[in-house]
Amino acid sequence: MAIKKQWYDIVAPIMFGEVVVGETMAFDPKNLVGRKIKVNLTELGKDYQKFFMKMIFKIEAVDKSRALTKFVGHDVTAERIYRMVQRRARRVDCVTDVKTSDGIQVRLKAIVILTQRVGTSVKNAAREKAKKVIENFVSGITLEVLIKSIIDDQLQKMIREECKKIYPVGAVEIRKSELL
Repeated sequence: MAIKKQWYDIVAPIMFGEVVVGETMAFDPKNLVGRKIKVNLTELGKDYQKFFMKMIFKIEAVDKSRALTKFVGHDVTAERIYRMVQRRARRVDCVTDVKTSDGIQVRLKAIVILTQRVGTSVKNAAREKAKKVIENFVSGITLEVLIKSIIDDQLQKMIREECKKIYPVGAVEIRKSELL
């Protein structure tokens, strides 16, 4: 006797417009809870120029034939990072754990690309400046506003404006975010 599986639509969270981002099958809806799915930002219909950003959702509950998700982080493709780091440039990685105004712990991993080879003191100064900008910005906003600002490059522009006071900056990207 064969076991009958059922199809379930995977629905993005409210902040992404509750669009259907995929479908999966399962015998029991309880088996779906806890699964993670990576969704390209173009599939969410937001921005076609941000094809390199992948949003990570986790299935929280199943309602009839809909699997409801929650945002747990985002990731940037490795090809994008490789393309940003060019010859004779320096990559400065900055990992910052911050708390949003609605009490959610988030780890943000940023990359600042300096245009020339520099010493350790300049790299450390740029890293510290980026950390301060991230901490000051994130402490006064909610998670939803933070995600929108990362997608719209607002946070990256703020980091770039502050870090270019230390040394010329080629590019800035928030390469990963994780809910803690």
